[in-house]
Amino acid sequence: MSEEKLTIYKTKKIFTPTSSAKFTFVEREAKLNNHFVDALNTPGKQIVLYGHSGCGKTTLLTNKINQTYENSYTTRCMEGMTFENIVFDGFDQLSSLYTENSTTKSFKIAPELNVSYLDIKASLKLGDYTTQKTETNRHILPPQLTPQRLAKFYGASNSCWILEDFHKIKGDDKIKTSQLMKVFMDMSEEYEDLKIIALGAVGTARQVIEYDKEMNNRVAEIFIPYMKPNEIESIINTGEKLLNILFSKEVKSKIIKYSCGLPSICHQLCLNICFNKKIHETSKTKISINIEDLDKAISKLVEEKSDTLKSEFDKSIKVGNGVKINIPKIILENCLELNKDEFSHLEIFNQIKKYSITESNLTKSLSELCIPIRSEILIYDENSNLYRFNNLFLKAYAYLRLKEEITKNENAELENKNLKEASIIQKLLNIIENDIYNKLEDDEDYFIFEDI
Repeated sequence: MSEEKLTIYKTKKIFTPTSSAKFTFVEREAKLNNHFVDALNTPGKQIVLYGHSGCGKTTLLTNKINQTYENSYTTRCMEGMTFENIVFDGFDQLSSLYTENSTTKSFKIAPELNVSYLDIKASLKLGDYTTQKTETNRHILPPQLTPQRLAKFYGASNSCWILEDFHKIKGDDKIKTSQLMKVFMDMSEEYEDLKIIALGAVGTARQVIEYDKEMNNRVAEIFIPYMKPNEIESIINTGEKLLNILFSKEVKSKIIKYSCGLPSICHQLCLNICFNKKIHETSKTKISINIEDLDKAISKLVEEKSDTLKSEFDKSIKVGNGVKINIPKIILENCLELNKDEFSHLEIFNQIKKYSITESNLTKSLSELCIPIRSEILIYDENSNLYRFNNLFLKAYAYLRLKEEITKNENAELENKNLKEASIIQKLLNIIENDIYNKLEDDEDYFIFEDI
């Protein structure tokens, strides 16, 4: 790379584990890409993108949405958020377009809609408006701010509304929000590009439309799978070219394996490597990355997660003093012994019969393991009626904690603590690699597409 032609990129803009990738964006498999683009271009078609955390949902959405819409706005759903909170946030997102000092973009918007938007905003007291957006208390929406009116505001400005983490909305508020999507769908006859895109976790996609059968065939559920090894490699190849660095063949191979199909892990490992070597922008001379650099990056990654993993696992198996049988712990042990990605209530019950645990106690503890009280260490999929571990790292950590034989002698345990902590990194990586990486290469049912 000659110096006069060298373009300088910031490392944090190339490897982006916590935000969407721009420069290292990788086009996904043609089947997935085409299905998503077709859904974006189909009038009235609402979209649900779902997949594991870190699998690239937001990056794919961000890079494709700009090809279709002038603007896109994101409401980040949180636990306890009400329907009213969501509507107010969606309304407020548009304030940069509907202003008294009209910009070039807002000249394209019908004057009566611009006036209507400003009238609604002016009718809200600042204190009440702020409360509506930030508190989870339930308030009554002003009569002018109906879902239909909100849809008009988005449609007229050619804006797309993204609901991130839709699955965190609960109960009646989820039902109302699903009906809000139906309103946007119905008004697509007036605004053909009017669309809500909901992002959610694996196993939650159908929750969007389960309350209204009229949405059948008009919502595209698109599963974003783990990346394939060649896609992960493309991230590394692009990054090394833009930053003028060179990953050894062995380093690339291990990053691909340890990423387990999750681009977020690949980005984090690459970023750790660069920061450890003080590479904060494109290097003027080629810098080589060796296996020692990767080892340091891995140690940093696992160290950052270790406290969280320990805390979440301890919370999942915590029982009161005097409890003789730790049912949650026994359940997790036996889920791991099944050695399956997903498992049924019956399979778990058959595993734990030897502990004389009743079916009702099993059902109660399984339910707790799927909610925050026990770190949501398991996920229950209502459609398949199966359970699975919520997080690959947490699953691996649970395996280490439950399967490793630890001496009961307190002094010996203290003496072996450093050795145990040093070995956890490699064991954690080996478990994840064996659990996921080999499956990616052999899985023929890699993509799941369903229009409902």
